[in-house]
Amino acid sequence: MLLIVAMLVAACVAPAGAQQTLGDLVADGGYDWVIGKWVTTTEEGQKVEYRLDWALDKHVVFNDIRMGDFTYEGMIMLAPDGMEASDVGADNQGGTWKGTWSEDSLGLAHRVERTGADGEANKLDIIHSRVDADTITIALYGVDSSGSRSSEPMGKLTYKRQTAKAAEKVAAAAETSRSTDYQKLGDLVSEGGYEWLIGKWVATDDSRTYELEHKAILDGHAGLMDMKTGDLTYRGMIMYVPARQEIVHVGLDNMGRVWKGTWEQGDAGLVHKVECTRPDGTSQKVQFVYIKGDNDVLKVREYPVEANGSPASTPRTELTFKRQKPAAKDK
Repeated sequence: MLLIVAMLVAACVAPAGAQQTLGDLVADGGYDWVIGKWVTTTEEGQKVEYRLDWALDKHVVFNDIRMGDFTYEGMIMLAPDGMEASDVGADNQGGTWKGTWSEDSLGLAHRVERTGADGEANKLDIIHSRVDADTITIALYGVDSSGSRSSEPMGKLTYKRQTAKAAEKVAAAAETSRSTDYQKLGDLVSEGGYEWLIGKWVATDDSRTYELEHKAILDGHAGLMDMKTGDLTYRGMIMYVPARQEIVHVGLDNMGRVWKGTWEQGDAGLVHKVECTRPDGTSQKVQFVYIKGDNDVLKVREYPVEANGSPASTPRTELTFKRQKPAAKDK
């Protein structure tokens, strides 16, 4: 079940102004060196690939890790108040991740909490340190229940920057399927009959065109949605938290707006409850309802949420999306 925020312009309009971006924060702190594609090998001979890439006009960094059968994907963003960088992510073993990034005496610190499919949570401090332009070290420290970091790292590895050609080969690698003993997002999508949402969609409203692409990642443990209309671009990540039996979402657009919400089944269709927080700190709640026409038609209705928390009785806007057919291959 993947987010469609094509009505975000109508639902959460506000100028971004001169609000600081994540790119500004990284540049001001002198941490541009961490952006890129990195590779190392463990003492056991296991290859580890680590990548951080800019997107959305440097409002967000996409982060992924590959090590054997383990894969992680996440996104790093700046809070609307411009004071703290945070991230969310998911892995292909049923884990969901959330964390913060900050300056530290040892380097660039990423404090992260991973919650497994069984609900067990563990915290780590991941310290990034620059050696030279093409070399970094990453050390892992345990964090106890009081929030204190261990004095010595559990492990430390030296990474080398990948060339662009080598990175392309990594990006082209296929994910390995695996069976699980817990429900994942892909299971819920299949059981609910929402697989038809996956793919590319296009809607037109007056002179504006909305281009959307929904895709599953991490062997069905999470989903991504990309949207573009005019100069506006957006990406959201959808994750299922098995321990809470809740589908959660977080996203960001290139105007600096943060979108957070949940998904559930409604009487009329699939309901996405979302709160949009603007760069000035103000926020607005809306609900989107997704109604299937046939396999090539999707109607999306947007309802404002009233002060009592209930959606309005009639939609404020509605868009009709058509599935975009794959381009025909030349014979």
